Formats: sequence, C-alpha cells, structure tokens
Amino acid sequence: MTNTAWSPAGKAGLVFIGYFLLGQAAIHLTIMPEGIVTFWPPNAVVVTALILSPLRHWWLLIVAGMAAEFAADIGHFPLWQIAGFALVNAGEASLVGAIVRWLYRKRGYRLFTVRAALSLGTIFLFVATPLAALGGAALYQAGDPSIEFWSFWRLWWFGDAIGLLIVTPALLVWFGESLPSVLSERGRAMELGVLSLLFLGGCGLIFFAPGDWPLWNKSPVLLLPLLVWAAVRFGLHGATASVLIMGFTAAAGTTSGLGPFLGSDTQAEVVIRVQDYLLTAVILALSLGTSFRQWSWAVADLRHEREQLEQRVAERTRELHQQKQEAEQQALTDELTALNNRRAFFQYAHNIHDQAARYGRGYSVMILDIDNFKQVNDRFGHHSGDIAIRRVADAIRAISRASDVPGRIGGEEFAICLPATSLDEAGILADRLRHSISEIHLSLGEATLQLTVSLGIAQYREGDTSFEDILKRADNALYMAKTQGRNRLVILGE
Repeated sequence: MTNTAWSPAGKAGLVFIGYFLLGQAAIHLTIMPEGIVTFWPPNAVVVTALILSPLRHWWLLIVAGMAAEFAADIGHFPLWQIAGFALVNAGEASLVGAIVRWLYRKRGYRLFTVRAALSLGTIFLFVATPLAALGGAALYQAGDPSIEFWSFWRLWWFGDAIGLLIVTPALLVWFGESLPSVLSERGRAMELGVLSLLFLGGCGLIFFAPGDWPLWNKSPVLLLPLLVWAAVRFGLHGATASVLIMGFTAAAGTTSGLGPFLGSDTQAEVVIRVQDYLLTAVILALSLGTSFRQWSWAVADLRHEREQLEQRVAERTRELHQQKQEAEQQALTDELTALNNRRAFFQYAHNIHDQAARYGRGYSVMILDIDNFKQVNDRFGHHSGDIAIRRVADAIRAISRASDVPGRIGGEEFAICLPATSLDEAGILADRLRHSISEIHLSLGEATLQLTVSLGIAQYREGDTSFEDILKRADNALYMAKTQGRNRLVILGE
C-alpha cells in the first residue's frame, strides 16, 4: 500500500477485497454457534490502509471498508444492523488512524518498532475498541433484547482489539515493509521449514483435538515456545505470521467444538478463554519481535562499523576515540551553559569528598540561585531566562580556578565544589562572584534587567559521611540568604 504505483482507487479496491475476505473468514471460522465472535480481523485492513496512506485518501478507503462490511455480512445480519456495524467499524478505524497520525505527526509512520507496538497496542486495547464496543453491544441488544449489554460489550471489545493486534502488525510488516533476507542465510530455509511444520502441526493437534484425546493436547501453552522461536529467529515477519496462524486455528477449532478451551461453561466464557490466550500470545510475539528487531539493527550497525574499522584501522581509531570523547563530554555537560551538568557535578564532587575523607583534605561547597528568576521568565519569557542563566554561568566560569568544579544542578541553581579551600577563601570567591553578577544588566526590549544571586557556603567536616551532607548545609545557607533579602552571601561555619 505504500507503493506509489497504487492509485487511490487501487488502494480502495485492495481494502474492499481484504476486508471482504477477512470478514468471510471471520464469519465462517471465528463465530460461535450463538453468534459470538472470537475475534474480528477485517477492521485491521482499513486501519493499516489509513496508517500507510495520506489523509486525502482516507474517505475513499473508509467507504471501501464500509462497502465490504455490507458485502461480507449480507445474509448473516439484518440490513439495519449491518449498516450500524459498518458505521461503528468505520468510526473505530478512523479514530485509530487519527491518533496514529497525531503520534507520528512529525516524521510519519515508517517501521513497526517497539514504540509502534506500544502505541498501537494501547490504542487498540484501551481506546478505540472499548469505545466501538459500546456501539456494537447496543446494536446486538437492539436486535435481541435478551442480550446482556455489558457482557457483549466485553466480548466485542476484546474481539475487536485482538483482531487489530493480530492482523494490523502482520499487514504493516508484510505489506508496508520489505521482506528480510533471512532465507538467503545458510540453514535458514531448512529451519523455517522445520518451524513451519512444527507450528502448523502443533496448532492442528492442540486446537482441533477432540475432548477424549490425551491431556497434553489440552495445553495450548505448549505452542508458546514455538512462537518465541519464530519471533527470535525470524523477527516480526515470523512473529506476526505465527500469531495470525495461531489466531485463526484457535478460533476455527473452538467454533468447531474442538480444542482445549471447551468445557461445560457457556459459549461466552469459552470465547473469553480463547481471547485471553490469544491476547497473551500476541503481546508475547510483538514484544519479542520488536525487541529483537531493534537489537538486530544495533548488531548490524556494530557490524558495519567493524567492517569500516578493518579497512581503515588507524584513521577510524582516531575518529572513534574523538567521537567517544565528544560523547562523554556531551553526556557530562549542561547544554545551555556548557558547565558540568548535575550528573557530572555530583560525580566529580563525590570523588573530591572521597579524597577529603581519605587524606584529610578539606573542601568547601558554594551553592547559588538567581534571585526572582520566575519573574524573569514570567515577564520576559523563557528565552530571556535562558540568556540570564548563560550570563551567570559565564560569571561562574570567570572566577573558577582550574581545580574547582562548577556545575548547573537545577533550573536556575548552580554549585561550585572548591577543593582545598577554607571557608574564608570560599567567601572571598563567592563575594567576587556575587559582585560580578550584580553588574550584569540585560537589555530586554525597552526594559533593562539587573541580575542578582543569593549564595550559601559550607565546609567539609570530619564525620561527614557523604558529599550530600555538605551540600545540604550549603543549601540551608542559601535558604537563609534568600530569607534575609536576596543578593547576599551566607556562610555556614562550624
């Protein structure tokens, strides 16, 4: 459907055919004798088409899905009920398409990743289908007043959700993406054949087992290791195909009166058991498939990098070393101020504290906060607030010595760890910094803003078990400076 060779009418034709065929399959394979649907897959065709198509084509695709609903249901339900089902399903698909379009509004949907699985799963299971189920249950009850509304609401909800979860990922992966090259690898074709035989045979033995067969045939959990095998070795293509086969064979066996889910319970309770099993299976398959897909991408990237390194060892080694240094520096640097970020500051400060505790080297901690910073943001905007933060950072950098560790530890809050520095020395530095910042005047339009800061200082004491002990005292000193009128320094001594 992503192929540009397909015209809007061609896409609509594909939607009609796919919806009709899946609708017929669902009617003949997934509906219990009482009319309860195990899961309803046709909506996935419209949903997939909406996700992969531009907005201007949606109306035609939705109309094609509604027409296919009439064609598939005619003779099975009254016309008024078919019309209601078509509207409910069209609304469900449109809601899913609209939410997905909003979630991927910046770059558009591209590949089925972990993010796609989580977002689509949440939309399918907790947003679109429970809302659509309200309309579906109302239509069923209107046709048969003896139907209990909330019981059918739950069945419709899970039936639609499981249909979307099983079929939509399969369509997105098999028709929206290129096929993987796993079969070109030595031994993969044979492995796929063995897995296919085991999986198809297992589904047949378990889901079509008569009630008097051995007990192990009543254990559908035995298929889950094969599902894991398909997801791990053949990625999302294997996972989605396996879940699709499992879903239809489980539903077909159950509607035929066979398999592990039957018992003395009502048909509604049997369907609920099938739905719970299929929901578990599809969540397992999609989780493994997307996780291993992204893991394989990471492995492929590493392999590509290794091949480049083998070709240009010396050059690439230097480049990688430089990239590593830049990445480490970026990870430890505050983007706005180019000072140490909170993580880096605490990392260095803990090292200084450990040395002080081991060798008896004292140190001091200065913490400062821009006065009335919220008013700066509120009055002049966040851009002006960023300018103020950068100017304060420049002043801190100007007074910091080579051994000092300055950092931005909060929005407008900074700290400086001062190794081998007494309270008096720290106080001199702090007063110089306070005076330097008070001379900063920002021209913001017609207004001029004078910056001031409040500062607190504390010193390492014997018995302090962590750097946080000193920082807390410095923070208390800062609080005292704030309460005493701002633009001042408070030193918390012994």
